[in-house]
Formats: sequence, structure tokens, C-alpha cells
Amino acid sequence: MVRATSVMCCLALIFSAGLSHAATQVDDLKLEVEKLRKEINQRNDGKASPIGKVDRMMGDKYGPNSPVTTKAGKLQISGLLQVWYQAVQNDNVGIVKAAGGNNLDASAGAFPGTESNEVNDNDTFRIRRSQLKFTVDIHENVSAVVMIDPSREHNISYYPLPTFSRHDALFGGPFFAQTGAGLQGGNTIVPQLLQDAYISYHGVIPHHDFTIGQFIPPSGEEAWRGDGYLEFVERAMCTGVNKVRDIGAMVHGSWINGRVQYWAGVFNGPGGSMLADPEILEAGNRSDDNDAKDVALRVAFRPVWTTEKWYGRLELGFHRTDGVKGEAGSTNNEANWINGLNKEQTSAYRMGAWAWYRPGGPVRGAWFRGEWSQAHDRIGGSNILPPTQLLQTGSNTDAGSAAIQMDPGAVTVSGWYFATGYKMSESRFAEDLAGCNNFAGKILHDMEFAFRYEVFQNISAEDLVNPDRNTDLFKTQAYTAGINYYIKGFDAKLQANYIWVDEPSDGNPNRGLREVRNNVFVVNFQVAF
Repeated sequence: MVRATSVMCCLALIFSAGLSHAATQVDDLKLEVEKLRKEINQRNDGKASPIGKVDRMMGDKYGPNSPVTTKAGKLQISGLLQVWYQAVQNDNVGIVKAAGGNNLDASAGAFPGTESNEVNDNDTFRIRRSQLKFTVDIHENVSAVVMIDPSREHNISYYPLPTFSRHDALFGGPFFAQTGAGLQGGNTIVPQLLQDAYISYHGVIPHHDFTIGQFIPPSGEEAWRGDGYLEFVERAMCTGVNKVRDIGAMVHGSWINGRVQYWAGVFNGPGGSMLADPEILEAGNRSDDNDAKDVALRVAFRPVWTTEKWYGRLELGFHRTDGVKGEAGSTNNEANWINGLNKEQTSAYRMGAWAWYRPGGPVRGAWFRGEWSQAHDRIGGSNILPPTQLLQTGSNTDAGSAAIQMDPGAVTVSGWYFATGYKMSESRFAEDLAGCNNFAGKILHDMEFAFRYEVFQNISAEDLVNPDRNTDLFKTQAYTAGINYYIKGFDAKLQANYIWVDEPSDGNPNRGLREVRNNVFVVNFQVAF
């Protein structure tokens, strides 16, 4: 009995020791797990753990699969590349053909000579755009954007299109770019690599965000649309002049999921930014040339906005910019200008309206766009140009014996366009075409057909009665037929446009205007990322 009791006591002691040892092992395991958890957290926390030599070497490596890092914030890199081939009708004479020869006396009120078209009618490949855009979210309420376009520093002989060509019997091209004599005030680089550079503040005040820096001020629909989202290879004449970058600050308000919006801003508005071709004379990245600032406003309404109903999507909008050009001067004689300040003050404005409609239902896939634009400003001189160079018809000369307007008044330039198209991939036939077994059907599925008519007062000439002060304007018409093939949406597409160009002609021999054979065929291959 005693032996049995002893055995039971021994077994109890052994069992108790086992339980104690097991508990100790569990506690040790918990401590080990907690230790491992802390080590892992420290490794994931870059601020808590030192950087080893191996980590430092790996972080600085280059090549495939290397991480993109920034000092702070989240960085996004995007871009746009457009490669063109353009073929222009050959016409060695431009819009000006002097009656009686090439050496007419300017003092007689006629053109100095026949305008050559040898530079403008060459078939060529070109890099139209090569944009690189860097967007960083540095804070939940603060972001910044920098966009450059190296192709902007292209050869000065390039021009947007013959519909917006450089007609100038005397200078034969952008005078300031060829000679440097008319460099933009506050800037010595023409054209400019920098396009956008701005900071955005958002998510604090309900329905509003704020932007400060360099960007396109409130403008029309097509001018504000991204370069990679155009249905044609280039913007219409009346909207292209609105794509002017400037430096300033802007507030944007949006309600009802973006169906009611407004933009209002204050900008430098340097001289020459209202009427000049922004592809040649840029307003961005240059200091103001007077104390006055431009005030810009843009509003947009979307009365109906759905892809599910037959009535589709409709947008209506209006924009206007007002400013004062010149300062402390009594005339606009270029010979009297001092650093761009000694000019007669002129109230200038730019405004426009647009409508954009994409119906649904059985006619889905169709779209319609229309826009009207008008600008008022003083022209003349080597750095305040009209939409195209001033045709030299006057009787006055400056110190360099160039026939120019000595005291030009302000002019009002206007134009409009209407465009329509049909995108097969969004039409009622899209599903059938996508399911086709033949190659032609699948190609047709990704095509879009477009047509545009436009008219714009892009030709100017000194008035025959009062050439010193008054300016006459003439309209150019253009008809564009285009086909777009979307390889991967707007990220990879191929565009082909044929443009019929109809310049103004005047029977007055003192004008010398003629119709130029300059219809153009343009192919654009685009990649965006």
C-alpha cells in the first residue's frame, strides 16, 4: 500500500514537472514570436532601422526592375509622343504676288515683293510633340505638375499647318525668331522647353481647388483638351490661338458631380498673348511687361450627362479674358518702345463659346462639336503679331527702312469651326464588328471618321486709305477629312487628315493676295503613357 502511494506521488510530481516545463516552453515561444515580430517591424520601418551596405548598394542600382523613388510623396510619370509626316502641295509663290514684279517701291503703297513659299511647301517628317509630365502628390492636399516638351525647341521653319501659315512678304517668317531683334519681353529663349509648372491645393474647401504657377488659363473646350485627345491632328485655327500658357493663380469650383463648374484666375498677360500664334510667340515663363494683370473666367454646364439614355451627353461653355496691354506711352510706334513699357495702353480681351454633344440610343457613336472665338488687341511691331505676320503694304518705314505701320490701332479677330464624327467602337455596330472573324471587320471596329469646317481671320494687311493706323483682315477657310485608328485607345493611335485650304484672294492689284496651292496631307502616329 505504501509502495502504491509512493508510485502515485512520483507520477504526480513527474506530471507537474511536465506541465511546468510545457508552460515554460509556451512562454518562451511567445517571447520568441514577439521578438521576431519586432524585428520584422523594424525592418519595414526605414526610419527605425539603419541602412546596411548591401541595401544601400541595391537602392542605387540602375537598369530593369529598378524602383522609382522620390525624396517624398508619390511620383507619376506620363508622356506623349507624336510623329508626323506631312505632304503639302507645291507652290513656290505664297499668298502675296506683287503686281509688276518682285521689286515694287514700298512707298507707292504696294507690297515690297512676291512672297516665296519655298520653305512652307516642303514634305517632311517631324516630331510634333514629345511631352514628359511629372506629377507628384506630396501631401493629401498638395500636388505639383511639371511638363516639358523638347520638340518645342524645333527648327523655326516648322509651322503648325498651312491653315495657320506665316504669310509675310517682307520678313518671310517669324521675325523675332530669325533675327533676335524682337525677343519677347522678359525672356530670351524662343521657343520654350517648359510648358506646365504649377502647384495644386485641393480637398480642403468643399467643391473647390486652387492652382498657382504656369499653365493654360481658363479657355475654350478644344484649347483646354489634352494634345493627345484631339480627333484631328491639330486644333482648329480659332481655338489654337487660345492655347496660350501664362503665369498666375486660379480657383476652380465644381458641383453636381462636375456638371456645373467655373474657373477664375489672375495672370500676367504679357503683350502679344491675345492674338499671336502661341506656337511662335509664347506667353509662358516670361515676366509681365506692365503692371496690369489679365482676369480670366470660364464656365461649363452639362444639362444632360449620361451614356445610358438616348439623349446622351451635352456640354455648353463660355470663356473670357480681359486685360490692359502697354504702359505709359502715347503711341504704338515700335521705335519709341522702352523695354516694352512705352506703349499706348490698349484694353484687350479674348473670349469664346462652345457646344459639345454625344447622343446615345440608335445614333450612339456620333459626336458633334462647335466653337466660336474672338480676340481684340493692338497689333504691329516685331513682338506683337496678328495671327499671321502683318502683310507689308504701308507707305511708312522705320529706322531700318522696313515698311511697317507706325501707329497701328487695335483689331478684332474672330472665327469658328464645326466638326462631326462617328466612332465605330462606341456605335450600335460595335459588338457585331468586334465578333467578326475577318480582319476587315476588326479593323473597322477601331476606326473613327471625322470632318471639320473652319474659318478664321488669319490674314491681315495694312489699310490702303490709312495704312499707318488701320488694318484690314481676311478670312481663310479649311475643310478637313480625317480617319482615326485606335490601336489602344488614345494611348496608341494613328491619324490621317487631308486639309483643303482656301485662302482669301483680292482683285485689287495693290493687295496682291492670291490663292495658294497648299492643301496638305498629314499622318500622325501617337503613343501616350
